Amino acid sequence: MGNKACKILFGLFILLVVAVAPQPAAAIGISLENPYDQTLWTAIVYFEDSSGKWVTRGWYKVAPNSTRKLDFSSSTKKNSVYIHAHTSEAFWGGSENSIKRTVIKETFKYYDGEPCPPGSNRRQVYLDRWYVENNGIVYWRP
Repeated sequence: MGNKACKILFGLFILLVVAVAPQPAAAIGISLENPYDQTLWTAIVYFEDSSGKWVTRGWYKVAPNSTRKLDFSSSTKKNSVYIHAHTSEAFWGGSENSIKRTVIKETFKYYDGEPCPPGSNRRQVYLDRWYVENNGIVYWRP
C-alpha cells in the first residue's frame, strides 16, 4: 500500500474516532429577566454533576429593567432547575411543582443533605421548577 493510501486511511480513521466519541453535554444556562424598577434577587437549585447532588445557591442579583445570564457549567445531567425570586414588593415561587429550601439573607451555597449555612433572616421559601429548553437555557421571567 502506498504512502498516500496510508494517509487517507489514517485520516478516515481519525474522522471515525471523532464521530463516535461521546460529546460532552452542554452546560445549563439561565436567563433571568427583570422587567421591574426594583432589584430582583433569585435563589436557584440545580444538579451538580461532580457531586451527584442538588445544590441550593443564592442570591443572584438582577438589576432593574435588565436581564442576567448565568452559566452552570457543572450541571449537564438534569433537564430542570428550581428558581425563587423576589423584589421589595413581590415574590415568585410556590406552584404545584415547587420544592422548599431554607435561605438566609447573605450569599449561600449548600448541597442536599446539608443544612443551610448560618445567617440572618433564616426562612423557608418555595422554588418553582423550570425546564431547560433544547438550546440548554432556562428562560425565566416573572
